[in-house]
Amino acid sequence: MIGGAKIHSSQATGTPIGTSLPSGTPEWGQGWKEAMQDWYGHSMTINISTGCMSYRDHYVDLDPTYKDPWGQPLLRITFDWKPNELKLQQYLRGIVLDITRELGPDSYSENFLGMDSHWDITKYVSTHNVGGAIMGDSPKTSALNRYLQSWDVHNVFVPGGNAFPQNFQANPPR
Repeated sequence: MIGGAKIHSSQATGTPIGTSLPSGTPEWGQGWKEAMQDWYGHSMTINISTGCMSYRDHYVDLDPTYKDPWGQPLLRITFDWKPNELKLQQYLRGIVLDITRELGPDSYSENFLGMDSHWDITKYVSTHNVGGAIMGDSPKTSALNRYLQSWDVHNVFVPGGNAFPQNFQANPPR
């Protein structure tokens, strides 16, 4: 596999919603309140933030079918997990579970992508999407020159992650 990740651990920052609770805890109501009393300040998360390679068949375009209330086409994302990223998840799962076993928690749950996983927009995934306005040496193969200046509109500069075809785990440098 190609790419990398960051493994990080933390406790809630004072916000109850961010507190890690044991698997099976009710998501609301009295059971949730009781679990918060028992576990607040006594739980933590171990997370990974992985990179995702650029692929020609991953892109954003205007949907030909769906429109907003003003008749403008909606943005369409064409994406799914590739074997490289799924292998990275599985590799890191082993490392994180080793760390977890060494810590010896009373309870833990895991949430890693399996090799048969597909991208699911209904679950929160922290993303730092990049690309879309690639910089290069020619207007035939890129949208921006090496100064992040538009090839087509002389005085338009487009700084940001849009010029980077890869993003290995976090926000691009500023």
